[in-house]
Amino acid sequence: MNATADAVIAPAPPAPLPWLGIAAVLVGAVATTLTSRLTSIGLADVRGAIGAGVDEGAWIPTAFSAAQMMIGPLAIFLGRAFTPRRVLLVGCVVYGVAEFLLPLAPDLRTFLLLQVFAGLGSGTFIPLTAAFILTSLPRTLWPWGLAAYAMNIILGLNVASSLEGWYVEHVTWDWIFWQNTVVAGPLFVLYWFGLRRLPIDYDYLRHGDFRGMLLGAAGFTLVFVALDQGDRLDWFSSTLVVTLLALGVIALGLFLLHESTLDTPSLDFALLFRRNVIIMIVLVLVTRFLVTASNSLVANYLIQVRGLRPLEVGNALLWVALPQLVIAPTVAWMLGRIEPRFAIGTGLAIATAGFLLATGITSQWVESNFRVALLLQAMGETLELTAVIYFFGHHLGPADGITFGAIIQTARLFGGQLGTSVLIVFTRKAEQWHSYLIGEHVAQGDPLTMERIASYAKAMGPLTQGTGGAEERGVGLLAAAVRAQAYTLSALDGFLLAAVVGLLGVCLVLCLREAPAIGTPPPAVPPRPW
Repeated sequence: MNATADAVIAPAPPAPLPWLGIAAVLVGAVATTLTSRLTSIGLADVRGAIGAGVDEGAWIPTAFSAAQMMIGPLAIFLGRAFTPRRVLLVGCVVYGVAEFLLPLAPDLRTFLLLQVFAGLGSGTFIPLTAAFILTSLPRTLWPWGLAAYAMNIILGLNVASSLEGWYVEHVTWDWIFWQNTVVAGPLFVLYWFGLRRLPIDYDYLRHGDFRGMLLGAAGFTLVFVALDQGDRLDWFSSTLVVTLLALGVIALGLFLLHESTLDTPSLDFALLFRRNVIIMIVLVLVTRFLVTASNSLVANYLIQVRGLRPLEVGNALLWVALPQLVIAPTVAWMLGRIEPRFAIGTGLAIATAGFLLATGITSQWVESNFRVALLLQAMGETLELTAVIYFFGHHLGPADGITFGAIIQTARLFGGQLGTSVLIVFTRKAEQWHSYLIGEHVAQGDPLTMERIASYAKAMGPLTQGTGGAEERGVGLLAAAVRAQAYTLSALDGFLLAAVVGLLGVCLVLCLREAPAIGTPPPAVPPRPW
């Protein structure tokens, strides 16, 4: 799809039941995000159930997310050739069946294969439903569809801890996956009735650039896997990581070279050079980083320092998740009445204020201390993400819908993975640095150090059991206190980093100009039954 195609490709006619389509966007996107997050949070339980080690089990969430990345660019070709409705219906069935079979997998190899199928099926949801919003909904409903999309990321990420903890403690770990099969049923119905039936484009099926899309998908996937496994394998010290990155960069280079030789490339690269588009893609990445920071920094602090379980951690993150039910509709209502660029900047400013508020963290903080900060982050992130995608939509022509969906899917996955990788490396280095600095003041034989150990030993003396005396236990408690303080300071640094990223996002908003005028689309092609 390119600029020339705008003159000959008609947009899809309006969906017959648009509100069902919006519901499909919400449910499908929530299912995608929630599945990925649940698998990561419940990884220890899943590993134990299938007898996988730590290193082997690390590939379980990677298999799902990498498959989503793989299908993203291919969804451009498939959605254009077979229509989004058919692809989404098939993807829904594949996703539901794979999620049902996952707890029944006899070994790790089978489990990973089913994870790939589940990722391929659910990976069609985001790019094609995002395209549906801008191609099949009336412009007046765009804010509602996009608010539903934005809400899914924050809702799905932050409700996962509560669900996983409840399943493990009150039911069984199998429901981490079976819940998705339950969701797939109504999702299929929403896709069936909410999306417009259109004919298959046989000409595009014969002449479309499937090989190019496959090459691009392989390149993105290889880079994604390298980022996902990089921290565990020590980045450039690992031959596997270096090989994956090299092959991914080569594949992406060949993909771009291949697309540049086509008269009508499947990806409209001219779209990237339209006014504001690169800035908006960066803003989507910024928001994805902030959402990841909100979720991971608080959760990791409560687990590492306060020793909470996933269900207890989820109680804090619900202050981000549940308000979405009010925030998202409010944002949708507001976007029809205010300038999108003002909404983007305001959202980033509110989220940044939430991160700055969280920099007051101490090792004594508990779940309730984060509530106001998390609420501000939830409000700001939802407002900013919805507004930037809404503003993005004003830059698209009638043939840009599916390309837009692929861009959003790629930015969503890469933004989340980049955010996770950066935060893991940053907080680990910060913890090591703070541990070193604190250790400089905890010297053996120092009177204050010995006094602290003696106080611990006195408190632990009557309670000491097993090997080691009271003094040894006192030394262990002092070491634990140093680790807790170092981790708390690293979390503080993480919140400060997120605030800096938010401020840089606000500066980017100042560079946005008015959306360019897009030509009036030609009349729609009359639909035919499936």
